[in-house]
Amino acid sequence: MNGNFPKNVLIVAIAVLALASCKGSPSNNTPTGPGPTPVASATVTANASNTFSPSTVNLLLGGQVTFTNAGGLHNVNAGIFRCSNDDCTGPGGPTEELWSFTMTFPNAGTVAYVCDEHAGVGMTGQIIVQ
Repeated sequence: MNGNFPKNVLIVAIAVLALASCKGSPSNNTPTGPGPTPVASATVTANASNTFSPSTVNLLLGGQVTFTNAGGLHNVNAGIFRCSNDDCTGPGGPTEELWSFTMTFPNAGTVAYVCDEHAGVGMTGQIIVQ
């Protein structure tokens, strides 16, 4: 035997231990699996806590979302529509009235929306149409 045998065994043992300690550490490119199943219809509620619930909806192409104000000074502004009453008419600025309106989403893509009054505190959401 040559005199390097114990040194080589030590190097291999250190390498094995180092690799073993990496087991279970998170990876940024680990697949997370498929996203939520898209639905044909959903309800998004503007809450008194200045949030939309849910804040993200995965919607089937041609699906409908009903937006509802459950309390507070709110509206829904997506750029392509701006509503704060039952029939989505008028200027669409924030109002404390309790309202509900339904929108159909005929095009694939992501539609981001905000409450004009509370966007700065994170009252935002998105509809992902697939």
